[in-house]
Amino acid sequence: MILPACLLTLGSLSACSALDANSESADPRPVHSPAETLRPAETNDSGTAGARESGTGAIDPGWDVAAQEAEDVFLSLHEAESDLEFRAVDSDGTILWSAQRPRVCSGFLVSDSADGPVAVLMDQQSGSSGSLETTASGFDLHTGEKLWGPVEVPGPLLGSGLVFAGPPEDFIGAGGPRTVLDPASGAELAVEDGDSPRILALLDSHLVLTDGEELIGEDLEGRRLWTRPVADLGLTAAEARETPWETVGGSHALLGSGGGQRTLIDLRSGDTVASGIDGAGFDSHSRTLVTSDSKLHGFDLDGTKRWDAPLDGDGELSAVGAGLVVTESGAGEADENGTQTRSADDGQLLDAAEEATESGGFGAPHHIADSGARLVGDPGSPLLIPPADRSAKK
Repeated sequence: MILPACLLTLGSLSACSALDANSESADPRPVHSPAETLRPAETNDSGTAGARESGTGAIDPGWDVAAQEAEDVFLSLHEAESDLEFRAVDSDGTILWSAQRPRVCSGFLVSDSADGPVAVLMDQQSGSSGSLETTASGFDLHTGEKLWGPVEVPGPLLGSGLVFAGPPEDFIGAGGPRTVLDPASGAELAVEDGDSPRILALLDSHLVLTDGEELIGEDLEGRRLWTRPVADLGLTAAEARETPWETVGGSHALLGSGGGQRTLIDLRSGDTVASGIDGAGFDSHSRTLVTSDSKLHGFDLDGTKRWDAPLDGDGELSAVGAGLVVTESGAGEADENGTQTRSADDGQLLDAAEEATESGGFGAPHHIADSGARLVGDPGSPLLIPPADRSAKK
């Protein structure tokens, strides 16, 4: 599962600028050492537990912004005094590799590709006129090996896939023309120019565009998969362009910014699965889409509803993954940490005490990987809980 990119950037620092003209970058180098473990169950001679030794002890990778994850590898950055250190960490808490970037180059993205997950990092380099140009490069998420780049891009990473925006006209107002890159190769998939379709998002292998007031879905080969009026979503084309798009399970998209106004659509057909919702997630174990409004709902990938479950009045969907649906609430049947855990397969409640132990006493997780590894604590500086051995509890 890939975390939403809109959670990642540091606001205005998501692009690169001349403010760090003297800073140096370093591409990924292998590390393969354990991150610091908090509340360790066991310690080694140095007094710090290795992640594999610590049971459900919390791992602190030193991240200072929200992390993204794919195939049980997490990526985020640490703000050092003079630069940014990106750290890729596996689900057991081992730092696989690290890379340095100037402090103004904080934009990054984890994206799926046909050859596996790719970590895209921003950078800057001198242009032909002596000015600094913004670039992007792709690296194997597991190993840090460079796959492509640097590729010059027009401006900051927007967050809805590998979509970059140039500066607005007169540097005031909405962003300028957009470019979208193929995560596997760094090649340009689409560039806005003149009357060409407008780029909204690249979500895994699905490109979403608008042409006039028509919404268009294409694959990476440029084959049109579907069209539908933007008005069907209660938006204009201009509003759809500025609306956050998040991938859900690689085959669906969640658009909107919350408050019961979000919509889940099938990227393969363009059909709406649910509207007027607060959130959504996908569990790969049971192949279940989960949405939340005043209740929780489970759907098959084709949009067929599988189950409904109650949700406390102040309850919110916190995380979906590893066969689980976790909500956070201050009342009702929630445990003392305010969390409630259900089976993603049928929506039935699970043992609250057992699941609370697996979260290490840090409350509801805000992300669960397929292995069961969890991100907990402040989403802006997350801690990692390694996966528990669930088979031992059966």
